[in-house]
Amino acid sequence: MATKPVTMGIIGYGHFLRTNFVLHLKECDALDIVGVYNRGEERRRQAEQDGYWTTGDLDELLAMPNLESVLIGTSNAAHREQAIRAAAAGKHVLCEKPLALTMEDMDAMVEAVESAGVINHVNHPSPYTDGFVKFRALCEAHVGRIHHFWKRSTRAYGTWVQGARHGAVANPAESGGWTFHHFCHQLNDAFILLNSRAVRVYHLAQKSCDAAPSEEYVNSLVTFENGATAFLSDSTSVGPFTDMGVQGDGADLRLLNRELTLVKPGPEDSYDRPGNRKGIIETFEVEDTGKNLVAVGHRFAQAVRGGKNELIPFRMVRDQYKTLVAMSESARTGRAVDVAN
Repeated sequence: MATKPVTMGIIGYGHFLRTNFVLHLKECDALDIVGVYNRGEERRRQAEQDGYWTTGDLDELLAMPNLESVLIGTSNAAHREQAIRAAAAGKHVLCEKPLALTMEDMDAMVEAVESAGVINHVNHPSPYTDGFVKFRALCEAHVGRIHHFWKRSTRAYGTWVQGARHGAVANPAESGGWTFHHFCHQLNDAFILLNSRAVRVYHLAQKSCDAAPSEEYVNSLVTFENGATAFLSDSTSVGPFTDMGVQGDGADLRLLNRELTLVKPGPEDSYDRPGNRKGIIETFEVEDTGKNLVAVGHRFAQAVRGGKNELIPFRMVRDQYKTLVAMSESARTGRAVDVAN
């Protein structure tokens, strides 16, 4: 017998959520979207045109007798109240990143979902993409202990000086700025691959021009408890790309756009450069699966049906975001900052 789809309500129906998350989750047969809450009437009309039952009252959505879970996709600053109310109503919670903008809000959200015993997941989709899955498998098979990790990526949107107006840059009070809104992805990847907590950060945040309301280029050097270091970089840009790699005991590995390059130590190069070791190079193609939100939906539904949270739960992300707080302090003070325990 096929497993019954998990029913889900949508909290917030802004352009990004509608054209990204909701569009893809419609293709996920493990989920069934049964209703939409949005405060503004215009977005509710859009949801109705898209075929959904809608309401401007969050309590009415949460009171639906057949509702099992919610997707929260409102502004970053609004996540706390909505997640707490959903958990109190016994609904499993899938929350768009970033989880929240302050440690106080995150602690309250962790307490709410854990007290209610509901499945909870923060949408950091990178770990479910084909490139990251293959990258991680090659790390485990060949790299051994990782000494250094790097990730450099850009979001194809453009900068303020180029005339672009990304919402996270334009409204830092609601988004947390680029460090919280988008850099959290790089940090999540680093935590997953290094399996260690950050202990010290040095963070630079820059604007493309003085008129920009908040940062658009962010760069961090991070030291981890296991001795590994990471260089992380992210920005808005007109040209999207991803460059990710590790250096380890057994091999080096790099993912550049759709190609993985694994370099393992070969024979000693005593003739050309005494003491040098040649590299044996292998390359692998990866599929461009985008954010792979269908896979995110399936994993969330499996966790709900199985009762076991093997996703990216609120508590895990809360511990990661302590590093984002330290990064913000480092950018403000111009000094390296220790990450709070």
